[in-house]
Amino acid sequence: MRFKIRNYHSKVSKKYYENYFLLKEKKNKIWKNILEKGHEKMTVMLIPHDEKKIFNFQISNFIILFFISLFVVVLVTSSYAVIKNRQIKNEEKRLLMSYNDIRADLVRYEKLTDEIIDIMDDLKPEIEELYQLAVGTDEKVDIWSYRDYDKETMDELLKNKRIVPSEIFAMKEIQKDILSSTSTIKTIKNFVDVRSKVINDMPSIIPNPGHISSLFGWRRSPFGHGRDFHTGIDIAAAAGTPIRATAPGVVVSAGFSGGYGIAVRIQHKFGYETIYGHMRAVAVGKGTKVNKGDRIGYVGMTGNATGNHCHYEIRLGDIPINPYPYMSRMW
Repeated sequence: MRFKIRNYHSKVSKKYYENYFLLKEKKNKIWKNILEKGHEKMTVMLIPHDEKKIFNFQISNFIILFFISLFVVVLVTSSYAVIKNRQIKNEEKRLLMSYNDIRADLVRYEKLTDEIIDIMDDLKPEIEELYQLAVGTDEKVDIWSYRDYDKETMDELLKNKRIVPSEIFAMKEIQKDILSSTSTIKTIKNFVDVRSKVINDMPSIIPNPGHISSLFGWRRSPFGHGRDFHTGIDIAAAAGTPIRATAPGVVVSAGFSGGYGIAVRIQHKFGYETIYGHMRAVAVGKGTKVNKGDRIGYVGMTGNATGNHCHYEIRLGDIPINPYPYMSRMW
């Protein structure tokens, strides 16, 4: 068995080496033929028309092949360069168009930025005035110094200030002003909210429709006794016209009250008290909690009265004050 395997291996090796040497010999023969053909020379003759001497020279096939190859390389390279140059020019045209579009956008953005800056400059005095009203001061307050606004971004922009468009810094300033405005507006809103709550709790509406027949202060007595001091405002109206509370509060008395006739007295917040006199009838009782606008009685002429009207009086700390400033917006 071993002899057969060894014999088979010897035959395979012999066959392989035979094929290898045959292939090598064939390759050498082909290369030899190429060299022979390449070294073959060709005679080139140049015969001029006006001279007798003929110029000739010999050139090998290798040199001819070299120049042909060189010509092909130059031709292909030149064609590629022409095509590439045309592509570059087309790309330049496209980039130029894009640049023009970008430039037009930048000009438009610059114009819009300037408009926003002008609007912000117009708003600043108004916002400052509102802020002064809210905080209750006449002194000018700097509300535009928003500290440490986007500090990291601003530091990075300042490092590249030479290449960063000025509009970027303008927009960052506008953003800072808007943030300052937002903070200020919140302060003003809080003030308005508190003021609205205070106004809602204060006498601030007309108690009944009609016309003023007598103002607060010194007047000629309607009963013919010279001059007297009128502690309220008389609002004349038809008998039975509803009278309403001018602020939320608690009824401290409701009924007949001397010269006031049938009257309702209401205690409000902040030390205010309102009196509604000469009523025809009351619609609430002592201890009743009322809201602004609730019906508390009806116009009449009870007590010291010469006609149907509501005597409306506001007291602050038990001292009568002029109701007209609290009602003037309603007339």
